[in-house]
Amino acid sequence: MAFNKIFKTSMLASALTLAAAQPAAAAWTGGDNSVELGTTITNAAFNGSTVGFSGNAALTYDAWGMQGAFTNFYLPTSAQSVTIDARSSAGNFPAFSIFRTNVAYSGDTVGQDTPAELTGQIHKFNSVGQAGDPGIIWATGTNGIVETLGYASSSANNYVNSFGGQVNSGAHDISIDNLYETGVSGSIGVTGNPAFATSKRFATLTLNDLQAGWYALFVGGADAAGTGGDITVKVTASALASTYTPPAAVPVPGAVWLFGSALAGFLGLKRKSSLAA
Repeated sequence: MAFNKIFKTSMLASALTLAAAQPAAAAWTGGDNSVELGTTITNAAFNGSTVGFSGNAALTYDAWGMQGAFTNFYLPTSAQSVTIDARSSAGNFPAFSIFRTNVAYSGDTVGQDTPAELTGQIHKFNSVGQAGDPGIIWATGTNGIVETLGYASSSANNYVNSFGGQVNSGAHDISIDNLYETGVSGSIGVTGNPAFATSKRFATLTLNDLQAGWYALFVGGADAAGTGGDITVKVTASALASTYTPPAAVPVPGAVWLFGSALAGFLGLKRKSSLAA
């Protein structure tokens, strides 16, 4: 547990240096994954196959499904708010998780889990875990996930995945500090009458004072009982820039080391004084 906390803090400290914008394999219309103030990027066809959706006991309720997909976006200017909206047919149950990264991360293995967790990673992905937790270690690192900020599930059901992660209905803020945002909120629901084909089921998250840099999304389905169908995802930045200044990360390992050295020196001086007396 102590190592896990130190590991997380180290990752957070390393994340303070923002990556420069660069081309990435983004699954967005026009290939544009940069979200400037007052703009929206869209992907209208994330895979909505029900194969492997959360809620499938055969897959121990892991992930948003083996048909889920990673993508990323870049925020060049800190925004007062950024909203992520995922919606599909009323019979489907879109869901997603959002992560802070240092680079244009798209789901590569950058860390290491136990052999059991590494087997079929996308099947064993802890989509609601914090960076460094079991089931997400394989995606954690300076070239991967630095912090998990939140998730949204449009299913009305709650699950516990094989890593002990609670996958609850609704929108959830699971960030561990205010380094990247000052709050996460959202909603789930259905637009219009579910009996009509034009109705959509949606899940949204709004991140307040989202800081400039890279972010990754993992999008899939939240309920194996869903009928499936493509999931449309939109990321929209407010027109106004954020004036929030995040706190500096405290490098706990270094602080602990310095404290230990100072304490040892103090005790040494005290012992010498006692011997001299």
